[in-house]
Amino acid sequence: MLTIPITRYIVLSCYPDLTIEVRALTRDASKSSAKRLLEYGSNITLQECDLNSESSLASALEGADGFFALTNYFSHRIDKVEDITEEKEGRLISDVAKKVGIKHFIWSTLNEVKERSGGKYPQVYHFDGKYHVEQYARSLGFEIASFVAPSCYIQNFLGGMSFKVFLIILLSDV
Repeated sequence: MLTIPITRYIVLSCYPDLTIEVRALTRDASKSSAKRLLEYGSNITLQECDLNSESSLASALEGADGFFALTNYFSHRIDKVEDITEEKEGRLISDVAKKVGIKHFIWSTLNEVKERSGGKYPQVYHFDGKYHVEQYARSLGFEIASFVAPSCYIQNFLGGMSFKVFLIILLSDV
């Protein structure tokens, strides 16, 4: 989803002259953040896509050579562990990308925490889920598979979440 800043920066840094067609998948093409993407070049088109729908994903990816994919753990209401759908979404995204013939699959991942900490931090679901999807995507045999692992985004410190992020950093016993 190119409306997420990291995705926009990666695509634009990989293809600064935009000599390729960029299909920006978004949940809502009418949002101003989605429409602003069109300012980056005439090669960008917006396409609405439901990440939980195999047919929507297949339609959106049809004919594409590469796909930068990520899930947003925080885009869903999560009241209990059973509400976490990120790993399920990531596996579906990977499966559909493989099925429609994506040659270069790029996944935004994170390090696994539960096992690496020896079980000390068992509830870092947004890290562990992305890592599990990475391992799954590696097993699918894409022609090219790349993995980008940003541990933190600058947006985390620019308001909204910044206070919470600093509290986590200051109060954790890592």
